[in-house]
Amino acid sequence: MTPSLRKAILFAGLALTLAPIRGRAEEPKAAVKKVVEAKPAEAKADKPAEPKKAADAREAQIDAQVQQWVGQFSQQYRPILTTELNFIRQICELTPEQRPKIKAAGEASLKEAALKMAELQGGQMRGVFRAQKEQPNPQRTIRESIAKVLQDTLTPEQMAKYKAAATQRAALRKRAAIRCVVARLDGTLCLTADQRDKITQSITDGWQDKWEQWLMLSIYGDQYFPQVPDQHVVTHLDADQKSVWSGLQKVDFGYYGGGGIAEADDGWWGDAPAKADAPKQ
Repeated sequence: MTPSLRKAILFAGLALTLAPIRGRAEEPKAAVKKVVEAKPAEAKADKPAEPKKAADAREAQIDAQVQQWVGQFSQQYRPILTTELNFIRQICELTPEQRPKIKAAGEASLKEAALKMAELQGGQMRGVFRAQKEQPNPQRTIRESIAKVLQDTLTPEQMAKYKAAATQRAALRKRAAIRCVVARLDGTLCLTADQRDKITQSITDGWQDKWEQWLMLSIYGDQYFPQVPDQHVVTHLDADQKSVWSGLQKVDFGYYGGGGIAEADDGWWGDAPAKADAPKQ
């Protein structure tokens, strides 16, 4: 065997011996590279989990707050329901069979009114704001919800009496609210008889049901004026009166029971039948 052949065989054997060692030495580097490459993907996948969890917790907190508000507003609006039920009781001469269904409708309307206000506030907590700033009208909600049930419960004669009385009530409360505000304006602005007549007529022509709450003006003493739109007032004032009017503090009156009282249930309405609306078998 020549010296050159012996040297070639020696180098080949050495290469076969070192190849596995070299491969094992590179294995940790490849594993580290895979881990490094995998980390950004894992971090990207885990990153949204924490904000979603926080968002879900906030939603649950708001939902719980809304339910708490429903209870609070239900208590606050109960005098409105009591007033409406007493009105129906006096006008319609209800039979014992009609009473429970109307009372149940009243309770449902109360919860509906409370839920509307609670959801409005919950929406504000979520950053959702109504395009229209007017708050829900619990008085209208309760009256309209009960009226739907009356339509199906009362006899035609009873319904006719209720509608006539409700129309008369609305007219009387509208007139009283307008006179209340005009009298207050007169006391502050020293209106002439002609100004009083023109302002009264302007408000009457542009009347909105929510202005019935002006009847609560007296509970605020002399501190505030209702939000009477300027077009019903300013166009009928002189320069000095306009200056005084612009400086008055005006507020929207909330619904704090509509001036009624939450009377204790005397049992006259009875209990709603447990299966009144259950389908026939």
